[in-house]
Amino acid sequence: MKCKALVADIDGTLTLSRDTYELSLEALAALRRLRNLGVRVALATANGLDYALSIARYLGVNAVIAENGCIVALEGEIHELCVAFPRQEVVDVVLSTGLVRESEQNRCRKYDLAFYPVADPAAALSAIRSRLGNSYRVEYSGYAIHVRPQGVDKGTGLAFLCRAWGLPCSLVAVVGDSEVDAPMLRLGWGIAVGNADEEAKNAARITVEGPSGLGFAEAVDIIIDGIACSD
Repeated sequence: MKCKALVADIDGTLTLSRDTYELSLEALAALRRLRNLGVRVALATANGLDYALSIARYLGVNAVIAENGCIVALEGEIHELCVAFPRQEVVDVVLSTGLVRESEQNRCRKYDLAFYPVADPAAALSAIRSRLGNSYRVEYSGYAIHVRPQGVDKGTGLAFLCRAWGLPCSLVAVVGDSEVDAPMLRLGWGIAVGNADEEAKNAARITVEGPSGLGFAEAVDIIIDGIACSD
């Protein structure tokens, strides 16, 4: 086994599919296999920090990238990588499109705001991007549309973790499924699950056959077999 660490997305990667929040038992068993082998594990998610830390606690993980890279929690310390912005103004602009509803998570999110499309996600993305201009990054995770200040993404969070761990990112396996995962899939040794977005597949080194949680279990086999982090 050549990889020294693993960073895993949660929604669509550790779940049964890309349209549920229920965790895959196969993915959880695979995650435990890696941890038992001494591999460092972190979660990287679009979710708010409180949600991410709650999940990490029950998985035995002590490193989290939350809010799409804006916040990193590592061994009890919180590191904020995004800059402050006029939250309510942004919320008002986004809701004025009439194409989304605000996520209940926003009350505990600091930098990355989430909105659920009520119609076509592509139309909502286009309208929000048009109204906000170039100051904000607007992406669709397959679960929600995310809006945050430009310049930070999951790749930013991964780079921070690699420095903190003292590891080259080429020795960190990364597994994900959506366009918000693409920056960290490029930076680390990226593995896309079988039902991932094309952006994620194009950013990854390889794409496994299995979808979501089954694909994650397949990715862990690749890591343990020494195929990942091999170049």
